[in-house]
Amino acid sequence: MSGAAATWLVVALLLPTACGLAWVAGRRSVEWLGGRRRPPAVGPPIEKVSDDLRRLRMLLAQTEDAPNLPGKHLRCEATRAAYLDALATACRQLDVPPPAGPPVTRAEIYRVEADLRRVGLDVRAAG
Repeated sequence: MSGAAATWLVVALLLPTACGLAWVAGRRSVEWLGGRRRPPAVGPPIEKVSDDLRRLRMLLAQTEDAPNLPGKHLRCEATRAAYLDALATACRQLDVPPPAGPPVTRAEIYRVEADLRRVGLDVRAAG
């Protein structure tokens, strides 16, 4: 293969990538120059999060207290994970420090619940 043929082969292989990069860079520069900004990601409404928290907390308590429940450990772990996820969502929306972990201890869960209660979200209240 001659030097000129090798050069054209490299150009042919790199041209699509170069065009794609140029398109992305051009689009970003147009957005930046135009001042368009994407709106920040919005989570679910806090009312839905608080309802989910109360429901999951009640379900977790019922699951932990149930005698002879098949797969009790697995159910408790899954419900606790869902509850911690909802707690973290509420913490993000209300600017409260989320649960520290893993593993997240009960004391840490109680601390987060108390912090949320101080900002007006009581997860132990009846929905």
